[in-house]
Amino acid sequence: MVSVWGYPFAMDGNRGSEADDGAHRPRMFGLLETRNVILLAVGAVVVLFGYVSLDRGSVVLAPLLLFAGYVVLIPAGLLLGFRGTESDQAGEGE
Repeated sequence: MVSVWGYPFAMDGNRGSEADDGAHRPRMFGLLETRNVILLAVGAVVVLFGYVSLDRGSVVLAPLLLFAGYVVLIPAGLLLGFRGTESDQAGEGE
């Protein structure tokens, strides 16, 4: 099976590779794991609250929320989780 960075393509679903004895990491949307999706959702909610507070006239809270959402949470949701856990790394060395 063809993979990117050790992860199967999105169209392969959650099956994993044939050589890993059925052990695979939980993924929701292709390459994104559950924690990535949670971080993206939290980032979207923080951005939404930032725009709501901006509409209400906040000049301090709104920029902080928008910065936290766009610069911290959303990139973290996209970038974190591609290294693998200790159990995955231990299984690759065998």
